Amino acid sequence: MKKLIATLFILSTTLLYAAEKLEEITLNSCVTFNTLCAKCHEGQCSRRLTFNTGSEAASNHIKRYSEDSDISKKTVEEFFTLLNFMKKECLLYMPQNAKYNQNNLASFATSTYKEYFIPLGLLKKGDYSLWIKTQEDNPFDVKIISKEFDSYLDISVCQSLKKREFGFKVDEDTDYFLRIKSKKPLHLEILEIKEVSTK
Repeated sequence: MKKLIATLFILSTTLLYAAEKLEEITLNSCVTFNTLCAKCHEGQCSRRLTFNTGSEAASNHIKRYSEDSDISKKTVEEFFTLLNFMKKECLLYMPQNAKYNQNNLASFATSTYKEYFIPLGLLKKGDYSLWIKTQEDNPFDVKIISKEFDSYLDISVCQSLKKREFGFKVDEDTDYFLRIKSKKPLHLEILEIKEVSTK
């Protein structure tokens, strides 16, 4: 019994420490992780804790895929905290205060402006319209996913107009995210999402 109590105490303090570390993670690290890392590691969800990050050994791997040779040790550690959260909770993580508006869309882009990860917030099941206006007419990929990794829109947008509108349907009330990927820098000017009445 004493051994069990000790184990539970260690586990609870570890979870508390992990939660505290999550709260300290920068928005930039979350955006980078959820655009460049999460899409490859989503299948590793196991609902088991990973206590040893091994962040030092994987530093070169992270630098290569993040396209940033000057990435800091702190950022590498933040990536591993996010990875451990995703593996244990089987959820995507973004800070609770991370909310987009038309003036802060650049905050949800990576440093190259080739990727975006934007929280759309809680959407109730139904039909929606997503409207995007960009400065450039570059082609790009658009994906809408739930916090549980389920995909609801996954399309490639051809090079054409700078204004694009997409329709999609969600089947559960939960938090959703918009993931954008372009081969060239892409600057968003307007992003709007509206519920479409089916009546």
